[in-house]
Amino acid sequence: MSAYLADPLEFPTKHPEGFPVLKGEPVFDPTKHLQIEMPDTIISLKEFGYSEEDIAQCPCDFGITNVFRILSDEGAQCMLEVARMLEPYVKSNARISRNVRGGAYQSKFLRDLCQSQELTEAVSKICGSPMLPHTIPHQLGHMNYNPKEVGENVDKWHVDTLRIDFVMFVTDPNSVVGGEFEYYLGTKEEVAELKKAGKPLDPVKIKAPVLPGPGYAVLQQGNMVVHRAKGLTEPGERITMVNGYVPRDVSFPDYTRFDQLYLVDPEHMAASEYMRHVSWMGRELLDGQLKGFEFSSDKAQMADNFEKLSQMMATAAEQLRKADEAKIEHFGDG
Repeated sequence: MSAYLADPLEFPTKHPEGFPVLKGEPVFDPTKHLQIEMPDTIISLKEFGYSEEDIAQCPCDFGITNVFRILSDEGAQCMLEVARMLEPYVKSNARISRNVRGGAYQSKFLRDLCQSQELTEAVSKICGSPMLPHTIPHQLGHMNYNPKEVGENVDKWHVDTLRIDFVMFVTDPNSVVGGEFEYYLGTKEEVAELKKAGKPLDPVKIKAPVLPGPGYAVLQQGNMVVHRAKGLTEPGERITMVNGYVPRDVSFPDYTRFDQLYLVDPEHMAASEYMRHVSWMGRELLDGQLKGFEFSSDKAQMADNFEKLSQMMATAAEQLRKADEAKIEHFGDG
């Protein structure tokens, strides 16, 4: 881990068009609405089958936790109220038929929850590495709603466009039939090979954590854990919230799939938010060098530092230029 930890990036002060602010929503109060209970089980990336080389590219070695509590009963009630207020703004894409992204611009309750210091500290403790709320606002408080058609999966098998996130049930998972959150206890390369060969996933490796109620979640390294949300088999209401995080140690390679975000978020916002995110990383990398300055003859290391920064910017520029060529990636329904 780098000795320098990045400073948080404040939420944008400019409000975008097309995201009306909710009126009459509850006010988030961490003393009333949070009831964080740490998970007692963590499944490592090694247990998923990843190599030491794969894990070295990640900010931490955990894959997914067991179920743990985030919200109090009152907090869960308020979160459900906000989720229903946001539901009229649902959109769809090739992977998810009904979702709301960018709700943190509309709901102060959602924004304050997603950026709460208490929750961020808990996530950091679980990861064993300091984290910050994601610096791309559309990766904060993503809401998934069940499709109108019974039996249609909420989301297909996929990996996420970010590293660390939790999936939290907003509605009571025990009040509906179906709608399970599932993950695959194997690598994403294994799943890709099975899909290429036209073979089904190994049912023994498909895990479905049992969630006792609303406000409970699992935390995962989303770009490494293949997961999905099943559809309801009877009519009902199923809502989940996904919140993303970035490592404070910006020396780790960035994992932001702008090409995928560009396909599901408003084009001007996706590009602007991504540019802002990469600029923040670049600034923090340079600040780390300035604040950690000391006299040295190791010019090779200095050159490596500049090349790393240059490569990050070049990669971002390439993603921006080639985003129009992308297609939404997923592994299908099973």
